[in-house]
Amino acid sequence: MTDRSPKQGPIRRTVYGGNITRNQVEHVYGNAFPVLNQFVTELKSLLGKLCVDRKIKVQAIEGRAKDVNSLVDKFKRHPEYELLSDCEDLCGVRIITFYLSDIPLVRNLIRDQFEVLKEEDRRAPLPEAFGYQSLHLVGRLNKQRRSLPEYRDFADFVIEFQVRTVLQHAWGVISHALDYKTEDEVPAEVRRKLFRVAALLETGDELFGTFRTEIEGLRNRYKDQATGQEWRELPLNLDSTLASWTRMPLAEVKRVAVKAGFGPYDFRDTSSLDLRRSLSKLVSLATVAGYRTMGELANEMSNVESERTRLTAVRRECVKRGFTPRGDPVDIMVLFMLLQDPDLRARMAASFRSQLEEALDIVLNGGHGQEPEARSTP
Repeated sequence: MTDRSPKQGPIRRTVYGGNITRNQVEHVYGNAFPVLNQFVTELKSLLGKLCVDRKIKVQAIEGRAKDVNSLVDKFKRHPEYELLSDCEDLCGVRIITFYLSDIPLVRNLIRDQFEVLKEEDRRAPLPEAFGYQSLHLVGRLNKQRRSLPEYRDFADFVIEFQVRTVLQHAWGVISHALDYKTEDEVPAEVRRKLFRVAALLETGDELFGTFRTEIEGLRNRYKDQATGQEWRELPLNLDSTLASWTRMPLAEVKRVAVKAGFGPYDFRDTSSLDLRRSLSKLVSLATVAGYRTMGELANEMSNVESERTRLTAVRRECVKRGFTPRGDPVDIMVLFMLLQDPDLRARMAASFRSQLEEALDIVLNGGHGQEPEARSTP
């Protein structure tokens, strides 16, 4: 336990306008609750922005102001509480990370952006520890933020921070549902199984961390290889395709798309989530079709001219049905592969826009139709 507060005992801050005794708690806190609830909303928003600024990806940020009845019950269970300020969890926020290695990053963020009064790492591997818990900090807004007009009403509010991984959170939620707080409360007949679950979750957290490290290393290697001639030998997968996408013959695919009459299209940034989702379908289709390397996929992209006539027909049939497809290189390559191997649709169990499905059926069955009058994209 690291205690950063003055050494005169429990944290004594002027909360909600003064030192409220236990007999005054229900009335005074009931009046303060709406303001505290508003503070929780502001706090969640602030923490979200701070995590984004530091590029810390979190699964969720939860928060709550302690319910009035819950607070009254807590004072009944804790006769040692004399003042409202003795209760440190009136305002609670929980930051749920994906990986164990992100917990220190969130802890440092809290230390930098808030005034930390107390810190406790409940993840310590003590033999008598029950379950798989999390990092807890108690603090308040720092001096600079307390002086800002938008936070002035919340200046004295004490905050309990919990930082835990998704798997730690799963343990917390389930153990709470089982209503066991200590090892002694668990029936001996099932205690061993519960400890095995906790051990599995802890192992899972460690393995996810290892997986993340290996994936990040692999992505960096792909990026390095994508700058040299060996990029064509990269194995075909989503990460290698993202790393090598700008090396692919995109200009040739775009040229064919324009000649086939597809709608205008601006090339996407390779970092965009939209491109990642789009490429995921292309990679899945290419894998089912038997492509194994980036070079093999690049060769097929260079050969897209061979299907220009049927691509034109697909576009024409889509326009007849009120839909003008764009010249997205990813979409053009998906259509190219489906025209080359009609069985891929069934093997992939993939569904497309209804107008596109109908157009593919007509073209694959040999119907090419005639060019309709030009229509604008709806």
